[in-house]
Amino acid sequence: MDTLHDRLAELAEEAPTGGVPAAELWARGKRAHRFRVAGLAAAVLVVGAVGAGIGVRVADGDRSVPEPVGPVDISLPIEYPVGNALPDLGDAPGPLAGIWLTPHEGGGGPEAVGLVAETGRFGTLPIEVSNSYLAHDAYFALSPDGSRIAYDTPADELVVRDLVTGDSSTLAFEDFQSRPADDGPYTWVDATHLVGHVAPEADPASIHQGGEGDGWVWQPGTAPKLVDLMSYPGTPYLGQHAGVFEHPWFLTLLPKGNPQTCLSLRNDGMPVLCDLVGVIGPKIALTHDGDGAVVALDIKGVQNPALRDLVATPGGPLRVTFATDLIGQSLGVEGGAS
Repeated sequence: MDTLHDRLAELAEEAPTGGVPAAELWARGKRAHRFRVAGLAAAVLVVGAVGAGIGVRVADGDRSVPEPVGPVDISLPIEYPVGNALPDLGDAPGPLAGIWLTPHEGGGGPEAVGLVAETGRFGTLPIEVSNSYLAHDAYFALSPDGSRIAYDTPADELVVRDLVTGDSSTLAFEDFQSRPADDGPYTWVDATHLVGHVAPEADPASIHQGGEGDGWVWQPGTAPKLVDLMSYPGTPYLGQHAGVFEHPWFLTLLPKGNPQTCLSLRNDGMPVLCDLVGVIGPKIALTHDGDGAVVALDIKGVQNPALRDLVATPGGPLRVTFATDLIGQSLGVEGGAS
């Protein structure tokens, strides 16, 4: 299939006919969708452009402010080098503007391709990624400033790599376990704080029963610790009456959804996006359009193509994650969670 529209059209053949209320559509989505979309739109903690670099406005007293990265001017739209042989970027390529996942020929986990923010150079990352990222709801976590990644390995380990220093850490979970990336993906709330869902336990007496707020947070130099995702500052979490916004301003199209509802408004006025590859602040989403291009838009741009900004041209892999601070800087808008 050549375009996102083609792919969605095929999936839609098995979809039931008739409209589905927005609330029901959203409720039927997997935990992964709710976790990813929610708090991206809920900008309790905003990571924004500060001076010539990127800084963090913290929301609690125990967070250290990371060193700002140098000024970056990413040329938009990004054009993925389809069919080109790509070099190995090494362990420390510097901040990345985006990461694309491409299937390996012959199976196995996908290959990660990065775009170096300071040079505009594409290349592969020397990492082994779990094949769970081929699932619809899996999400590859790139920090908003592009300086860190977090990913599941084929051995089901959760690894964090600093793209500036090349250092990597395998997160050790002792009294609890994390959900894998395709069952409630973890994500960055800022440049140094990674959050995720705790995996439910079989013991009915355990406190970990898979609740929406049952989560963990990690930052460099510490072990993962338990947090309530419903109240943790800046958390990417969606629940009734949680966070600044009770609900995001959009829904995302489910795998078997009708592609005709993609980038449209439902009868109740709720926008429906094709997918979600990033959010910049509380009002701007990064999403694919029907032709496979990545666009930045707000609620007015859902129905009006003239009000969309082109971020990446069609042709690149559909599985992509952007450093939303860096993209927002190039668009001239304030950044947000990635």
